[in-house]
Amino acid sequence: MTYNGTVWLQGVTSGEKHEIGPLFFDPVDGGQLSVTFDLQAVAERFADEWKSVGSMWDRFGAVLAPLDRSHVISLGEGSTPLVRSERIAKRLGLKNLFFKLESCNPTGSFKDRQISVALSMGRSWGRTRYATVSSGNVGNALSAYCAKAGYEAFVWVSDDTAESKRQQISVYGGQLFLVPAPGEGRVRDHWNLFRDLQGFCLARNIVPMISARPVNPFMVEGTKTIAFEIAAELNRVPDEVFCCVGGGGLLGGMHKGFSELVGLGQSTHMPRIHGGQRTDRNYAPIDKVTHRLYVEGDYYLPLDGEWAWSAIQDTGGTLLPVSSDEIAEAQAWLANLEGIFAEPQGAYATAALIRAARNGEVDSDATVTCIVTGIGLKDMTATKRFAEFEPQRAAITVTGLADSSL
Repeated sequence: MTYNGTVWLQGVTSGEKHEIGPLFFDPVDGGQLSVTFDLQAVAERFADEWKSVGSMWDRFGAVLAPLDRSHVISLGEGSTPLVRSERIAKRLGLKNLFFKLESCNPTGSFKDRQISVALSMGRSWGRTRYATVSSGNVGNALSAYCAKAGYEAFVWVSDDTAESKRQQISVYGGQLFLVPAPGEGRVRDHWNLFRDLQGFCLARNIVPMISARPVNPFMVEGTKTIAFEIAAELNRVPDEVFCCVGGGGLLGGMHKGFSELVGLGQSTHMPRIHGGQRTDRNYAPIDKVTHRLYVEGDYYLPLDGEWAWSAIQDTGGTLLPVSSDEIAEAQAWLANLEGIFAEPQGAYATAALIRAARNGEVDSDATVTCIVTGIGLKDMTATKRFAEFEPQRAAITVTGLADSSL
């Protein structure tokens, strides 16, 4: 295929360029595609807009496809708060710690950015049917944005997904499908749903919307806007960035965003990017995702794991394994010390930061940004463990104000 203009799809392995369109894998070798811009051609426009006040599309449209703004489907995603930490920073001995609250997006997670970009691309192709296999947040976002556009959303989640996430999908009108939870001996079967969705959808003229570059290269494009916003707010690129590692697309997308800032002439260097990955589930560590033990065993292989690990290596960052106890502690710290309510996966990055700081691996003078990816209201059951790490006050039953001893 040929390509025209300032944006194209490029084979990650083959390097071949293809015209922007409903193409989800490289026709040359069947590999991944990356949305690529002629950064020099759009640098002037980007410089004029990226630090302005406005929507994600107003500020970063120079490096977001589709280029035709009439196709954009938006619920006001992006422009999330970057909050300076006071109490957690003091505990960890850090002078310049900031939390990026992606939990403040319309459906409560950073997935809204991804869905806005990929659904808008689908609209430019005239597509009206979309599907995802999700742990919850992509399903929530897809259902909401499809409701906005009047499109059909089909969402598969495991039957042990948090009740609030399942309800959210249904409230927005998405068609929910429940599949068996990935218990012992069934993890690979569940992972196959993610792997096989692309082929399933393409055979039915449905757009696959898993937030992984091997499935839909447009989904991860929304992620890079987080990097743009952090740099714009700080008026510089931070020294350290801590991200959660689920499928790996957040970390890969952040790397792409900071790389594009360098290519656009808005930064001279990259931050060190660190990943926090949960250890007590059958997820292959992203630094070993191609090892035979994991490839042939009953493990979930993060679809963007290799991309995420290469991003960490490229920036001199670290991969930090975090346990369920460390995640619950991070959630409790965020809520009780900073007033930030994060779901478990939303606190992976904070758990990784706490571990690194306790080990003396974070310079006290460094400018550090930590991403909170999703709001705690999505999984209220997880809050039961908070009291193990931070004191909580029990409720007191009273008849009125006068009966409240203060």
